[in-house]
Amino acid sequence: MLGTMLDTPLLVSRILTHAAERHGQSTLTGFVGDLQPRTSRYDVIAARAAATAHALSELGVTRGGVVAVLAGSRNEVVEAMFAVPSMGAVILPLNILQPRDVLASALRDNRVSVLLVDPELIPLALEVTAHLEHVRHLVVVDSDLPPAGGDATGGASSARIHALETLLDGHPTTYPWPDLDERTAAAIAYTSGTTGTSKAVAYTHRSIWLHSMQMCMAESAALTSGDSVLTTVPMFHVMSWGLPYAAFMAGASLITARPRPGQALVTGRDLAGLLATHRPNKMATTPASLQRLLRWLENHPQPVGHLGEVLVGGSALPEALLDAWVERHGVTVLQAYGLTESSPIATFARADPHSSATERRAQILGQGRFPAGVQARVVDEGRVLPDDGWSVGELQIRGPWVTARYLGDAATDRFVDGWLRTGDMATISPKGYLDVVDRVDDIIASGGELISSVELEHAVLTDDRVADAAVVGVPDERWGNRPLVLIQLKSGANATARSLWEGLHGTLDLWKRPDHWAFVEDIPRTSVGKFDKREIRSLHASGAYAVTTISPGTTR
Repeated sequence: MLGTMLDTPLLVSRILTHAAERHGQSTLTGFVGDLQPRTSRYDVIAARAAATAHALSELGVTRGGVVAVLAGSRNEVVEAMFAVPSMGAVILPLNILQPRDVLASALRDNRVSVLLVDPELIPLALEVTAHLEHVRHLVVVDSDLPPAGGDATGGASSARIHALETLLDGHPTTYPWPDLDERTAAAIAYTSGTTGTSKAVAYTHRSIWLHSMQMCMAESAALTSGDSVLTTVPMFHVMSWGLPYAAFMAGASLITARPRPGQALVTGRDLAGLLATHRPNKMATTPASLQRLLRWLENHPQPVGHLGEVLVGGSALPEALLDAWVERHGVTVLQAYGLTESSPIATFARADPHSSATERRAQILGQGRFPAGVQARVVDEGRVLPDDGWSVGELQIRGPWVTARYLGDAATDRFVDGWLRTGDMATISPKGYLDVVDRVDDIIASGGELISSVELEHAVLTDDRVADAAVVGVPDERWGNRPLVLIQLKSGANATARSLWEGLHGTLDLWKRPDHWAFVEDIPRTSVGKFDKREIRSLHASGAYAVTTISPGTTR
């Protein structure tokens, strides 16, 4: 017997209209130029999204068409993130830090005809689209065109340049959002390529809706209409972890940080300024950004008591960093785990109140608990391991906001029996808490034993002189592989490899301690801020690092 409930589709357009009708006074704050703020109410965002849909329709965007965005975290980007899928098309935020050939490939593979572009990125857009004849329109998300104006021609192709505000002028502020199949593609996101060539995932209206509901739940980000959330995660990185959709669903106000022109990351100074000015009660960021902010506050103290919770994801959170925020600033830091393939949030690290103090400590230091919407298992050589908290295997997940395949990619090696192979080595506790040990490619096999690069990084970071540390395995004639650690010291700090190595006494077993140490000004990172360990290994192999080798018998 079938149930009697209405089969109303779960659509992005409903999130938008709900926000306008019920939370119109909530606000979105983005930044243009040299961090000049622009704040808009949600009802205004909804009206402009409708006008944007009309304008895109006039440019030939139809159902199923892909509209790309090459821009920082501006309000216009969020408007497009709602307008494009709501009209039945698909939004593709491009990672502005990716190489030009990767950007061109994404535009080519998705037959993009309209590209929304930040005024600051017009030269990049012209270069990338020079030989893509299917890109017919460049829409500058501003009121003015660049001085050249008109057509941008390169090779055999050309694109007409428009100013967004000119296109919007005179268009209605309502739109007849169509009834769509909730399984229709709404957005495309590309993986960061840390395990190979970037692959595309197509999110559906249904997956966005369900992921947003999960983000609003009490055991996840717990977003409400009374919240103000600052995010440093760019819109091109999995739609800022899906926060705009979740915030509009809950009515939480949103502040979208962006770096200054010419910079790749938000600085500690600018992040502290945003906290002081906007006083959000929640923040979403990465461990690297949180570390930069902590270092800034050490030398430039300011009250952050308004900040109740910080959601951290993208890489494992060092224990020393978590404790520093709790002890020095009274701020709760909560880890989340996810991938582009999981929309991206798959776990959230709120401690189980029915656990002991020791268990709760382990739960918040791990990557979090799986919700009802995500099933998980750890597998070793085809055998599903028990959820006992210590059996280590590759993490596999599935659920309504987890992808079943890659877009336009017939490869199936990342999927098995309906499960996504994450590439992470992990354990799962009996209560469903995840502890990621390492990436499959980054775990160090040394003399028949496995060493977690993440464990070593966190151990080294307990030294107050160390600002950041990255560990990779490098070839060793005797043991097969041994750890190399790159050290970035805090400003004004002094340390030798020997002193740092000795400082690990009592923290790491002797055989786990890194043999090889190199001091660097900067550690290579990917375009989404993760350690680029493939690049680190390549640079080491080329002799780029001045390496000090430590063993119990050496004296340096």
